[in-house]
Amino acid sequence: MSIKKLISFFIPVFFFTCMIVVNSYANIVILNGLTHENNAEAGEGYRGGIQVQNAGTEPRSVRVYQRDYWYSFSGESRHDEAGTLDRSNAAWINYSPRLLTLQPNETMMVDFEVTVPSVDTLKGTYWSVIMVEGIQPQDTAASTGVKIHTAIRYAVQIITNIGNTGKRDLQFLGLELTADENETQVLKVAIENVGERILKPELNLELFNADGESIGVFKAERRKTYPTTSILLSLPLEGVKPGEYAAVLVADCDEDNIFGTNLTLEL
Repeated sequence: MSIKKLISFFIPVFFFTCMIVVNSYANIVILNGLTHENNAEAGEGYRGGIQVQNAGTEPRSVRVYQRDYWYSFSGESRHDEAGTLDRSNAAWINYSPRLLTLQPNETMMVDFEVTVPSVDTLKGTYWSVIMVEGIQPQDTAASTGVKIHTAIRYAVQIITNIGNTGKRDLQFLGLELTADENETQVLKVAIENVGERILKPELNLELFNADGESIGVFKAERRKTYPTTSILLSLPLEGVKPGEYAAVLVADCDEDNIFGTNLTLEL
């Protein structure tokens, strides 16, 4: 496998925007996680909720709306209009309220219900996000001077797997060897989900010296990738001496879904 130049990136689970206003309104928090994943058959449904809290000392208003979500190993991420992606489940979701006002330390629930269409051709994973965004009070606009206001919005992922259906498949897009701030060699691996179902690969790299002896197994943190999306995983090669090594790179996605490749690394 050839070494290709990649761009490291970070996929945000919440987003900050800065504008010219008076105060900070970043006190809205989500208490029960940014991912809700469920299995359902065609024609079935399920319910859930998003716990929203005002952790500030003033009343806060919040608006709730839908978007689709896509990302790439290169750092690009998009929140397009709901229903844009082929595998969007946004049209299956009913949610309320769409606007809420929270008193200090108050917690409210945004309830949602997912109804899977009775379509036999549905298979694999479908997803979208429910956006939870703090609203700037109307009377806080700055009249003079430049002041910073921090608004926060969360993208809560709503994931629907159609039973156990959908092809599981991924592809290694490229590799890059770099060094971190401590001069430790790091292997960065780009992976694309080319199947029909969400995958959560755990990446393992085993290195072998010239005598065929294993010098260790190196792991990257498990992360999820939706169909058509890609991720960049980093494997720090701590304690490995300079030299040429044979290697086996394996992405373990559980349930006997294991993908691997052989390569040679020169450190």
